[in-house]
Amino acid sequence: MLQFDHVSKSYPGGFVALERINFRIAKGEMVFLTGHSGAGKSTILKLISMIERPSTGRVMINNIDLSRLKRSQVPYVRRDVGIIYQNHRLLMNHTVFDNVALPLVIEGFTGKEMVKRVHAALDKVGLLDKQRCLPQTLSGGEQQRVGIARAVVNKPPLLLADEPTGNLDPELSRDIMRVFEAFNQVGVSVLVATHDLGLIARMRYRTLTLKQGRMINDGLMPVQEPL
Repeated sequence: MLQFDHVSKSYPGGFVALERINFRIAKGEMVFLTGHSGAGKSTILKLISMIERPSTGRVMINNIDLSRLKRSQVPYVRRDVGIIYQNHRLLMNHTVFDNVALPLVIEGFTGKEMVKRVHAALDKVGLLDKQRCLPQTLSGGEQQRVGIARAVVNKPPLLLADEPTGNLDPELSRDIMRVFEAFNQVGVSVLVATHDLGLIARMRYRTLTLKQGRMINDGLMPVQEPL
């Protein structure tokens, strides 16, 4: 599904964001990505979402080498990747329905098929009854769910979540993670970038740990003993 093969990323001035990163995420796998600020998490997400290209190595999605894509091909491959942001990035002067429908409008969907897909996405995150509300009338957790619905409305096989629980309390964080688990259980691959080690320890999924641009761990995080 997703593969990093000896991937490095350098920026002008000599800053090395990633150094020889290797990992694979299988179809239907749920994985956490963690590390301190500046460790390289955001760079990995940018490479997967094709915002950036690797300096060396290969990033593959479904056996497609992203570095070899022509610019005109990027939007078509990007449809296979749903992205959830920490700050939601919702259009506050548009309804929940319109926010979720946006990716479909861009792809040219109209009419009954668009309505069907938006309703299905909102139903999966428990917000079908909020479709005519404006985002500012919703709680932080509900706004995050709208962001998730928007990310999955075109049925991508891969979901990326960038600090999706960073602004939420522990109970809401658990609710959001249950939503990701529900998508994962129907075959969607999920990669969650987070610095919340407590959340990772509770969830007990495979974890990729970065430090200064290098992969220092690939596996389950050790259970932390209570103080």
